[in-house]
Amino acid sequence: MKGKAVVAMSGGVDSSLAAALMAREGWQVSGVTLKLLPGVSTGFGCCGSPSDIDDAKRVCETLAIPHYTLNMSELFEDKVVKPFVEAYLGSLTPNPCVECNRSLKFGHLLALAKAWGAEALATGHYARVKDGRLYKAKNEDKDQSYFLYSLSRSELSLARFPVGELSKSEVRAQARALGLKTADKPESQEICFVPRRDYRGFLKARPEFSREDSAPGPIVDTSGRLVGRHQGLSSYTVGQRKGLGLPGSRPRYVVGLKARENALVVGEAEETFCSEFTAGEVSWTQGRPPEGLRARARIRHRHPPAWASLAPRPGREVSVRFDEPQRAVTAGQAVVFYDGEEVLGGGTISPQGGIQ
Repeated sequence: MKGKAVVAMSGGVDSSLAAALMAREGWQVSGVTLKLLPGVSTGFGCCGSPSDIDDAKRVCETLAIPHYTLNMSELFEDKVVKPFVEAYLGSLTPNPCVECNRSLKFGHLLALAKAWGAEALATGHYARVKDGRLYKAKNEDKDQSYFLYSLSRSELSLARFPVGELSKSEVRAQARALGLKTADKPESQEICFVPRRDYRGFLKARPEFSREDSAPGPIVDTSGRLVGRHQGLSSYTVGQRKGLGLPGSRPRYVVGLKARENALVVGEAEETFCSEFTAGEVSWTQGRPPEGLRARARIRHRHPPAWASLAPRPGREVSVRFDEPQRAVTAGQAVVFYDGEEVLGGGTISPQGGIQ
């Protein structure tokens, strides 16, 4: 029999099978569901709604393991939701899943698990850990290593990702064979606290949102020529083509947001490409890497990693120079660095020259 393990259970099939696989390996498993949003009656993904909590409980009953619910709604609001809102209102495009993993699952929950005497924290992420190093999932289409780049060497020594070697169809098949209630439960493609993918509606309902945040302003091309009017910068992101409302037949794309001038900058398709940028709040899974590092850099979850040269800068910054220009490098998003299948680390893309 192995030691104690905590499994973060969202109420979905991936974390359900993760708990089952940990128990099968001989761990003394406890399932934990995080209630992240107060007063929600339906789930949008992993927010700990009553239906998600009930599904996780039923799975734990089937597996004959204890289940606990932890209310982390205040921490989630402080560490994830508020920064998400502030970033958008500051003309950035945030990635809340990165912060949720950093602050809640592998921050607060991991600390609690250690306090309970647990020797491992498992989740349903599609990723792999080998010898304390983080790797992509075997199934590239489901890989979630991008969202886990902030994990440190000590955190990785306790992390377990039991479904990282499996495809989604294999996960569902094994869950069915075990009689788990969640085997055929649909998966969410949404940010868990933003229903119907309507982040604009979500922002407008927040107390931080003001008339100034939806104030119309100029749309200019990269030469500074006025070409139209926008309806509030928080409704746009770099690379966006639809919804600009500009006259003419040729497509134009958002290439930047100038918050001080309340101006939206648009350009041709080729003007959305970028060769060099700076990332801040950089962390490394195995400690600071050597100077002159070459790595593949991924600037969005679904972006194919591209070769780049990395140059450390003062503090926790790094300069990233691509071999080939990449489309829609977006301030606020995560950039993650890979050596083959291994995740080296990552950071947050910084605004460039006053333009996102």
